Amino acid sequence: MVTELGDPLDTVRLLQLSWEDRLRLALGIAQILHHLAHSPLGSLSMNDFRRQQFVLVGGTLKLSDVDDLGVGEPACETDADCVTGNGLLPVSDENNNVSDTNTTEGLACIDSRCIGHNEQLNIWHAGQHFIRLFLPLSAPASLEPHIQELLDAYAHPAAGGWDSARILGATQRLVARFVSGDYMVRPSTPGRNTNGYDRMIDSDLPGLYDYRCPLSISAVGCVMSVFNEEEAAEICNNDEDCHAVVLGQEHTWTGRTLAVFKNGYSTPSLKKGYSLLVKRKLKHTR
Repeated sequence: MVTELGDPLDTVRLLQLSWEDRLRLALGIAQILHHLAHSPLGSLSMNDFRRQQFVLVGGTLKLSDVDDLGVGEPACETDADCVTGNGLLPVSDENNNVSDTNTTEGLACIDSRCIGHNEQLNIWHAGQHFIRLFLPLSAPASLEPHIQELLDAYAHPAAGGWDSARILGATQRLVARFVSGDYMVRPSTPGRNTNGYDRMIDSDLPGLYDYRCPLSISAVGCVMSVFNEEEAAEICNNDEDCHAVVLGQEHTWTGRTLAVFKNGYSTPSLKKGYSLLVKRKLKHTR
């Protein structure tokens, strides 16, 4: 028997995660939904879909409570028995409020079973309990249209013809756009965003000039992941407290570099493989 230890997943923990880590959760949810829809036992339904059913293991979402899984699709006699709103699938309006209103978007009754019910029910619950709560929060602005597409898919899977495979594909494409840096507003001249900085190689400011910032993933300093030095400089430019940035050799699950933002500058320490960006005006006034 193999046992994994995971951290409980609650609302506070969700909201404290960086957007990048919440994107990883969204990918994990899509993978779990796809697995439930294509298990060796057939399509499974999560009859008690709550955040308490999951844990985080090394940043990866795992389903830890499986005693409420249902095997087999609901019974039916005609397609009308599978219509959304007939007590099988909930209906949500544009504000994600649950409604009892009937809709013509239904499922097919095949061999006396409502085929696709479990999959759509899992998708809807995942949207209500996870995706709509954390995926839009602090997301890069250029990715918002792709995020809205996923929000609509989770809220109205039947209306849009969404299944778990299509949702997984859309989530993977969202991850790919983030990993590739396509979400960034690229400068017309390469390197323009670092023109106001001096770059010092093999340099660090360990334990110095640390400060708290709103989107930090660290409790003791301002630490965020960046695609490259240009993005680090852009973030620093938008923060009046930031005067320097240290980029090391630590990377996140997407391969992005962890950057430590500093509110001051002094003679740096030697550290191989690290680079230090210092606002030129600050450096030259010392």
